[in-house]
Amino acid sequence: MEFFADYHTHTVYSDGGGTIEENARAAKEKGLEVLGITDHGPANIGVGVKNADTYLEIKEEIEAVRLKIPELKILCGAEANITGLDGAIDIPDNIVRKLDFLIVGLHPFVWGKSPADFLSIVAGNQLAPVSQSIREKVKVNNTKALIECIHKHKVFCISHPGLKMPVDIEELSRHCAARDTALEINTGHKYNKHELVVKALPAGVNFVVNSDAHFPDTVGRLLDGRLVLDRFNVPVDRVTNAR
Repeated sequence: MEFFADYHTHTVYSDGGGTIEENARAAKEKGLEVLGITDHGPANIGVGVKNADTYLEIKEEIEAVRLKIPELKILCGAEANITGLDGAIDIPDNIVRKLDFLIVGLHPFVWGKSPADFLSIVAGNQLAPVSQSIREKVKVNNTKALIECIHKHKVFCISHPGLKMPVDIEELSRHCAARDTALEINTGHKYNKHELVVKALPAGVNFVVNSDAHFPDTVGRLLDGRLVLDRFNVPVDRVTNAR
């Protein structure tokens, strides 16, 4: 199994340490054919892009870098944040339509669409470790929000499902399979990827292995994902960025 793309990388436009061109050159050196630039949505407290219009600036810069590195396909995406239990995200539709693709994820510190959403998403997940009953309620809310989102938007993949914020993987996988939304195996974070694959496989959902690189030298660092896939004999046709 070989990976030809890394669809999830960050730049200085959000909390990354490299420029678009630096990420692109790193991707080329790693032998990748496709690179996704997916900076954090603006609701991600302290790390998101300045505002949604920033993606238009990113897209313009990508066009310039494409001329310098024509052999690499560079895509303009975003890692949007869930901001409401109804599946709302922090990037408006008029901007989403101009992106090449959309990644959506749950993050622990975001500005909610409303005070109630802020309490559910931020406070709820912070309180989840306190008791099993709170954790189960939060898990239901997190799962519902993601499912609502993928039915409202064309989502390429869910970023790092289960990282820090509990999700019902089996339920989410069934809906993702129906909507052709992949589940990400994220090599940039340590979490239970084995459990993710075991629970998601029966639903027929596809996977995508991404680095979530925040620095150029980690772009394309995908080996950990391949080891997980190999361990559970995941067929290559279930992996969006592999052949």
